[in-house]
Formats: sequence, structure tokens, C-alpha cells
Amino acid sequence: MTSTSQTPDQVRHAPTGQLWAADGFSVPVNITHRDDDILVAILERADEFIEGPLTYMTLESAGRRGVVRTRGNAVLLESNLLRFVVDETPALLQRREFVRVTLAKRIVLESEDGDVLADALTVDISGGGLLVQLPRPVDLPAEDEIYFTLYLGLTEYDERVGGGAKVVRKAPDDRVVLGFRIDRREQERLIRYLFERQRIALAVTRGDSS
Repeated sequence: MTSTSQTPDQVRHAPTGQLWAADGFSVPVNITHRDDDILVAILERADEFIEGPLTYMTLESAGRRGVVRTRGNAVLLESNLLRFVVDETPALLQRREFVRVTLAKRIVLESEDGDVLADALTVDISGGGLLVQLPRPVDLPAEDEIYFTLYLGLTEYDERVGGGAKVVRKAPDDRVVLGFRIDRREQERLIRYLFERQRIALAVTRGDSS
């Protein structure tokens, strides 16, 4: 579900998010709301990011009410601090805590002892958990924590995210819903990846060339 009728007072960004330049380059940021604008502190690759134009930018974050997206322009205040001037009313894109993206990625599930329980594929992924298609019926422990490695690239040598998970529920056709138990840094990396995949999907849907 989407909504663009909220005012800036009603829709506010989460404390952390992603800032996108017009050319598609993005960086993780801390976000602080003020009366007339937003302070954005770049957390990584600030020097590279500010080399490009600070116009036609998009600020995104995932919070309790959903994914918030704001378009605007920025003014450099310090080496990694921007004043983000809102160009349009922030839009609440999705009424869920995390972006959820339909995505088939390899995921390996292991027991606490390191035994491989399943080498499977994801159906969809969010920052809080995922739906997994098991290759065959697998009796995953409902009470114990299991461990996963999620491969975000095309090969096992590309970027990956790992950590603990719990079985939330079992779905039909050998599918299972897992809730993540991962540290914040891993979760933020995954959310940034999902934001990018969602942005690409939306651009394709709109027919954007960027």
C-alpha cells in the first residue's frame, strides 16, 4: 500500500537511511529533522559522493510506519554533513517496517553445530526476515536458533549477509518464514541492498533510463 497524502509533519524519516544522487550513486546516512530542512550526515564514502552534483537527490529510510522517500537538493555544510532541502512532500511508500523485495537468492541454512540443513532459494526478503523455498521437506527446529548465509551476488564469492534466524511459521509447498537475529551492521547492509533493488525495480516500472 502506498500513500502520498501525508504532510511532512505526519511523515518523518527514520534516524538512518540512504541518500541517492541523480546518477544512482548512494551512501548510508544519519538523518536529523529540523523545522525547514533535514540534516544528513554521510557515514561512508563522503568524499566520493560529494564530488557529484547535489541536486535532484532522493532520501530514503525505513521506519515503523513504512518506507519514506523524499526528493530534494542538498547544500554542503561540512565534509560529510549536508543540509537537505525538501523539494516535495515526503511519500510513505509502504506500510511495513522494512522494504520487502521479491528476490530469488541462494541461502544456506545450518544448525548450531554447523551441519547444513538446507541449500535453498529465497522467495522474498526484507530487513527483518525472509520467505524461503526449501528444495525438499526439511524439519527445521522451531525452538532453536539456526544460522544462515544469504548470497546477494551471483556466486559464493560475492557479497553476502549472515547471522542467526528463527522459524516464524511454516508455509505450504515446503516454504518457511524466517525472522532474522542479526547484528545491526549486517541488517543495515541488507536494507541498503534491498533499497537499491527496489529503486531499480521502480525505475524499470516507470521506464526511467537512470
